[in-house]
Amino acid sequence: MITRCFLKYKFPTHLKIPNAYIRTASTNASGSQQIFKTNLFKSNHQQYNFSSNSELGLCLAGSIAVGTSLYLINLIHSDAPQEPADLAVISFEELQKHNTIDDCWIAVHGKVYNVTEFLKVHPGGAPRILRFAGNDATKGFSSMHGPGYLERYLGEHCLGSIMDLPVISKKKKKKTKKSSFNDKESHSNHHALTKIAFRKKSKKQKLTEEEKEEQERLKYAENKPPLGTILSINDFEYVAKKILPPMKINYFNSGSDDELTLRENRRALSRIFFRPRCLIDVSKATTSTSILGVQTSAPFYIGSITGSELIQSEGETLITKAAIKEDIIHIIPQESGVSLDDITHPDHGLFYQYKFKSREEVEDAPKLFAEIEKQMPQVKAIFLNSHAVGPGNIEKGSKTLINLNSKDDEVSKILKYKLEEETTSAPLTWNDFEKIRKSTNVPIIIKGLQRKEDIVKACELGFQGVIISNDDGRQLDSSLSTIEILYQTRQLMNKKQLSDKKDFELFVEGGFRRGSDILKALCLGAKPGLGRGILYSEVYGQEGVEKAIRILKNEILRDMKLLGVNNVDELNENFLDTSSLDFRFNVNGGHDDLYNKNYTPMLAPRFKKT
Repeated sequence: MITRCFLKYKFPTHLKIPNAYIRTASTNASGSQQIFKTNLFKSNHQQYNFSSNSELGLCLAGSIAVGTSLYLINLIHSDAPQEPADLAVISFEELQKHNTIDDCWIAVHGKVYNVTEFLKVHPGGAPRILRFAGNDATKGFSSMHGPGYLERYLGEHCLGSIMDLPVISKKKKKKTKKSSFNDKESHSNHHALTKIAFRKKSKKQKLTEEEKEEQERLKYAENKPPLGTILSINDFEYVAKKILPPMKINYFNSGSDDELTLRENRRALSRIFFRPRCLIDVSKATTSTSILGVQTSAPFYIGSITGSELIQSEGETLITKAAIKEDIIHIIPQESGVSLDDITHPDHGLFYQYKFKSREEVEDAPKLFAEIEKQMPQVKAIFLNSHAVGPGNIEKGSKTLINLNSKDDEVSKILKYKLEEETTSAPLTWNDFEKIRKSTNVPIIIKGLQRKEDIVKACELGFQGVIISNDDGRQLDSSLSTIEILYQTRQLMNKKQLSDKKDFELFVEGGFRRGSDILKALCLGAKPGLGRGILYSEVYGQEGVEKAIRILKNEILRDMKLLGVNNVDELNENFLDTSSLDFRFNVNGGHDDLYNKNYTPMLAPRFKKT
């Protein structure tokens, strides 16, 4: 007997509980495949009563016989698959016409799908699909999705088959001049198309200022520094700023309003000074520690990053692979374009971040998280985003979109779509979070608290942790820096005798670039997370992300030895001088050459051309 049990996980934007079912299949006379599913998680189970063991055995025997027959029939027909007679044939020329947000078709494995409506509910966001609008998306799809994804989400959107997709031979690929800034990773379509446009332009025709800037960017992209010459996270950011299109880099590095909080996240770290111990044997120093009970090789984590697919098509998959290889924890965002079981390793602990987009999702969350706990033991913690009203006024990003030329209209639509997605969120209260916390044994961590009183309240209510975060300066401008909130929180927790509470952990995000920054947070009792710094390293592909992680590990270990400690547990406030935080004194008047070199100033409105 041959049987198969399929356990499938679904994490779309609208909450759907993971489905577990036994599946059998047969093929009817017309050649269409019929799928028979027995759901294992139906709420209204039918009860069957057997009067004797013989009746039960007879029933089981019959089920086995039918199941085996159906499987063998399906196996025979699978050797010679037949297309349904009514399946239309669509030309590549027709496919290319449907390449916008409002009318989007893609081809996957020889089939054409209308994904215009699916863009609105795609778990990974519309931009991941729009990169392939009007074109073949098979390579990008296969790198991020399992074979069952099409059946689950796009089956009803299939328009027909396509036979004339262009094929580029390996020989032609070798002759084609390299047009991407990625080493061995997938390339940027925007980069390649822009370069072709410049080739077509007559040499006698004068280039506009924007075209000159784009031409210069392409030269930087083709001649980026070797990875071996990158020695810090600041170096990655500098290279990314040179080779990424302005619309992308400004989406990543923008803060809200005047970006005071964005800059303050960095400046506040420079107000904290070390008090090193000397004459200490640090020959056995190690950076290994644990986060929420999960062992990790270093005391920091990679935060939930949105928009990583704008740099590399693999997005979170690439980052997760690098994190697993370097034994670092990565928080997987709900917006990830792939299912959790596709991008995680069974032996590697997973943290999952969820953002509610409707009250329906909030109400259904306890049921979802209970199923996650039951079906995915590798999920060690769930992070809930408390930024209920979305980001603040991202003025720099908006001005970038306004200033784009008409040739970039479709790209600007993608980024505009992402900004709108970020503002979509459901209203949340403490009661909602408490209800969710009580529904599962998986630790629930609240992300985005910015008041010491709220953080202490979360601790007293029984939550297992809090991420102190202002969304890297994208929330309310003029809010306190996250490191200063952490400092104030530790003082209040010490006063309330909560600092030694073993079942509550603090995390902090915002402005961390160096191993020394990470140590300052650790001394104040919190594990820090990095987002943008890791994101910029993606311009070198997975190798770049791995290099960024190793740079931070080496900096932490070196600075731990210089500080006079052997392990993370030894770090505490006695190693810091925080007096400058009280009156906000900045070194050199707050002038930070490394930071200022990478900072993008606010754009000014453009005058009409005369």
